[in-house]
Amino acid sequence: MKIKLALVALMLASSAQAIEVGVTTNRDYSQNPDRTGFGITLGEKFGKTSVTGGFERYTQNSNDTNRYSVVAGYDVAQFGAVTITPKVGVAYLNPTTTENGWQGTVGVGASYALTKNVALTADYRYQGAIQSRVNNFDGNVVSAGLKYSF
Repeated sequence: MKIKLALVALMLASSAQAIEVGVTTNRDYSQNPDRTGFGITLGEKFGKTSVTGGFERYTQNSNDTNRYSVVAGYDVAQFGAVTITPKVGVAYLNPTTTENGWQGTVGVGASYALTKNVALTADYRYQGAIQSRVNNFDGNVVSAGLKYSF
């Protein structure tokens, strides 16, 4: 699975119009207690359309979870330096204490251009289980980050 997501990211990078690399910090409200994580992203923009592959790591006591995702977005509005982007995608969860599984994700993101190449990002997503064995991860996640566009 990890190899497939890495191949998707490499294919995106090889035909890039605008490659974006980012780092994020995340707050997952699907678990009790809430969990904080960090992540990295690699994406590509095709005009207003974007495709992003991501990796996030959450740690809560001894329950670590890796999350691999592919998300598509479309820029719907721009207000000055702020761009609003609805997003939809899939994620593969790899927790240490339960079985692996797939989730669907839907949300919205905003980016604030600091310079031509650097932007602050904020995202909200709702994630829901495609496979019932990961339905305990259903819920809301917010993230903030920084991305650099080549």
